Amino acid sequence: MGDENSSCATEQIISSKTVHIVVLMPVLDDWVAAREVLARLDSAFAAQPVTLSILLVDDGSTEVPPPDFGRGPYTRLQDVEVLTLKKNLGHQRALAVGLCHIAEKAPCDAIMVMDSDGEDDPRDALRLTERLVELDGQELHPIIFAERTRRSESFVFRIGYLGYRLLHYLLTGRGIRFGNFSIIPRARLGAITTEPMLWNHYAASVAGSRLPFTTIPTHRGARLAGKSRLNYLNLVIHGLSALSCYNELIGVRLLLISSFLFVVSLLGIVATIALRLTTNIPLLGWTSLFAGLLIIFLLQVITLACNFTMQIISARSAQPFLPMRDYIWYVAGVKRFFGRPQ
Repeated sequence: MGDENSSCATEQIISSKTVHIVVLMPVLDDWVAAREVLARLDSAFAAQPVTLSILLVDDGSTEVPPPDFGRGPYTRLQDVEVLTLKKNLGHQRALAVGLCHIAEKAPCDAIMVMDSDGEDDPRDALRLTERLVELDGQELHPIIFAERTRRSESFVFRIGYLGYRLLHYLLTGRGIRFGNFSIIPRARLGAITTEPMLWNHYAASVAGSRLPFTTIPTHRGARLAGKSRLNYLNLVIHGLSALSCYNELIGVRLLLISSFLFVVSLLGIVATIALRLTTNIPLLGWTSLFAGLLIIFLLQVITLACNFTMQIISARSAQPFLPMRDYIWYVAGVKRFFGRPQ
């Protein structure tokens, strides 16, 4: 009963205004699944006063979309466009190019970021939109992410993901349970597209740049068609890309750890020499060996500390890649597959 009341209240909020959303989806040969996602999106929003524009970013597909791709018929979809990249950039950079293109050329109230394979449920896209409208009066205009409360991947993947989350927390001090599936208020798009770390990882760049965001609980769905190209090597690269958005924070933490190890090593050397010179404790002749090992370890710690310090300084002084300025160099063209008469 409580859920029904909440749903009714949400419908009243949404019905008070018409919302235009651009749905951004990177695609790599997943045209069959993407066509099904479009149909399900249109069905999910059929009863709502929401208009949808679809922008698919073709990230170097080797298969062309079917001639009738995106033709409908649709109720809520206003147009379907495919932005083609000059080369394969990877999922995250395809997202970055798409966001910058929308910021420059696509007026809208919000941007929905989701996958084209069906693992992001279109019904959850409606829930994200409902939450966006509920928070519309807030000055913060938070970005709303879909938090994964249950995953559909294999047991091995979930164990690896748990290890990644633990490493992420140890290195950054922040937990993470969400990915790209989200809705961005138009007011936040400018801040995102001028964030250099967007080029590495969308979700981590939002969290790392301290933009306001909130989450809603969702379950990750299953792929609608085809087979995922994301292997374990690509997943490791994806995780490292997310961590790179916290390079300064991680560098400072590792510098502090290195400083602590420096002090411990120095105390160990002093204690070893003091025991050798001031006591009659038999040390069996390994004092010199132990002290030598500690000195080697100390030198390694000093090297690491210097390396982390120089990386932090270099990162702050280098000219960053600015997505909003530089994205256009990767765009081959934009083709419209479906559009209603203006």
